[in-house]
Amino acid sequence: MESMNQSNPLNTGASNAEGTSMQSTPQTKTYLKIGEAAEIIGVPASTLRFWEKQFPQIKPMKNKKGDRFYNAKDMEVLKEIYYLSHSKGVRLSQVSKKVKRDDTRITPQAELISQLRNFKEKLLKLKEQLE
Repeated sequence: MESMNQSNPLNTGASNAEGTSMQSTPQTKTYLKIGEAAEIIGVPASTLRFWEKQFPQIKPMKNKKGDRFYNAKDMEVLKEIYYLSHSKGVRLSQVSKKVKRDDTRITPQAELISQLRNFKEKLLKLKEQLE
C-alpha cells in the first residue's frame, strides 16, 4: 500500500467545532489510514468505524488484513457527517438522509478486476489463435 502516495486534494483547511484545525499538516497521500483520517476529522478511530456501519456512503478500501484506507471522497463524506452532527447538532439518523454520495463511482479494485478480466480474454483468444 506504500505505492499509494500521490498528490491529494484533502488539504481543505477545515476546522472542527473547537476552532482548531482538522488538519495539521498537508496531506500528500491518495489514501489515508484510519488513524490519519480520524486525526484530520477530529474524532477517534472507533467513531469512524461506527460511522462506516451507520452510513452506507462511507466505503473505505480494505486490504487483506482489513486495514481501512480512506480516499478523498470518503473524507468529504466524513467531514460532512462531522459538520452536521457536531457543528449543527443534527441527529445521526437525520445526517444519513442529508449526506450525499456519488455511488456510481468505480472502486479501484473493481476497475482492476475488470481490466484483468479483459486481459484474460485477450490472452485466451491469442492462445486459441496459436493452437
